[in-house]
Amino acid sequence: MISWCVFCKTGSEKNVVQLMTALNNRLEAIAPVRVLQEKRKGKWQQREQILFPGYVFLYAEEEIDFELIKRIPGFYKVLGNESNLKKLQGTDYEYSMWIYRHQGHIETSKVLTIGRTVKVIDGPLLDGFGTIVKLDKHKRRIWVDFEFDGQMRTVSLSAECVEME
Repeated sequence: MISWCVFCKTGSEKNVVQLMTALNNRLEAIAPVRVLQEKRKGKWQQREQILFPGYVFLYAEEEIDFELIKRIPGFYKVLGNESNLKKLQGTDYEYSMWIYRHQGHIETSKVLTIGRTVKVIDGPLLDGFGTIVKLDKHKRRIWVDFEFDGQMRTVSLSAECVEME
């Protein structure tokens, strides 16, 4: 499986995914979303939010021609790296495949807290991608650091806490 990441106009990710998929049926495009738990009027609700505004991941079994894709409204460019190769490699590729394994839908992870130690016991973070840097039990959020496109990034994801005494 080959993967790429494209930069597009923020807010147009879902439209770009639909147009790319329509142009090339051998291509799978994903605008990853995170499912966040939020408390509204005293009740927990789930809400989807784009994980990386302005980014869409592409997957195919073989190389693809980007000439048609470049004409899509809102499309800016295919991200490259130091060697100017367009396909993702190394940790960027690993991250893209983590997104792919979860079909771009990052659900709530369950974490076990023992004192100050946090261990993921279920959900997307069980794959061990990234480093947990902060946990807010009351807001059911966990912050994860990881490297993508040569930069350290931090995202907050939903997490249900299970405490052990």
